[in-house]
Amino acid sequence: MKHKIIISCIFTLIVVSFILSCRKDHDAGAPPTLHFKIDSGYVSSDTTALIGKTFRIGLVAVRGDPNITNFIIKITTGSTQTYLDSGLNSPGFNIDKYLTKGVSPEETWTFIVRDKEGGSASISLKISADSNSVYGAVVTIPSIIFGAQNNSSVGSFYNLKNENIYDLPNAFLIQDSIDLCYYYDFLQAEDNVISSPAATIDSTVYPGPYTLANWTIRNETRFMKTTLTEADFNSVANDSLLIATYYFPSSKKKAKNLATGDIYSFKTSAGKLGLFRVLDVNGTDAGTVEIAIKVQS
Repeated sequence: MKHKIIISCIFTLIVVSFILSCRKDHDAGAPPTLHFKIDSGYVSSDTTALIGKTFRIGLVAVRGDPNITNFIIKITTGSTQTYLDSGLNSPGFNIDKYLTKGVSPEETWTFIVRDKEGGSASISLKISADSNSVYGAVVTIPSIIFGAQNNSSVGSFYNLKNENIYDLPNAFLIQDSIDLCYYYDFLQAEDNVISSPAATIDSTVYPGPYTLANWTIRNETRFMKTTLTEADFNSVANDSLLIATYYFPSSKKKAKNLATGDIYSFKTSAGKLGLFRVLDVNGTDAGTVEIAIKVQS
């Protein structure tokens, strides 16, 4: 009798395990899919690129059963680093990414999507340094004076291409060309800020019909504070230091609490790398900030 009970228990455990296994397989669902765009102008397979040059990757992701919850980019040179780790809750996406060839002889870029049940997909490609690579020229802009949001005589918005400052109404007319803006932030205690137009900026900073919330194009420039010295900045003769200094995972949409002597690395939405050095900070919401810039030509 005792043996029959033991056999019965074992049989029951086997049946329960089988049912749970089937249920788990059923619940897992299909994983997401991910592929490169292969249209003209996109990099979609192993290739070479000039050091410091920007290349375009196009990605299309489609959910399986559950939504996609993470999009990750990793870059491997000697070691692997996370370039981007973004949370989302989406049935899919169709995006372009503009990446810059670094100084390493070879980079492997890996793109990963994951869903909430652990399903994932990944694709990768290698970008090798073109043997014809030479460091590029830089443009030096020795002085730019920005006015804060309530400065009535100096504008707050800057276009790197034509090296002009604009006030809010005129910046609104060429919003696709605006790379930088300057304001004083009382609300977040961020003080003097040079920002990307794409950053989260309270509507009270630039109020009225031309407020940034009404812009249809808000370029994303990203900034990273550096430990470079004035001598480092002044010695820049080509874009080698610009390429080596900028690191996307450490970058933000704002350079805040600016102080004289600060040096920031930046990258524009068009892929231009640069450095700016703070020469002077004066006042609050009606004040000014003066910077010098070194940027890829």
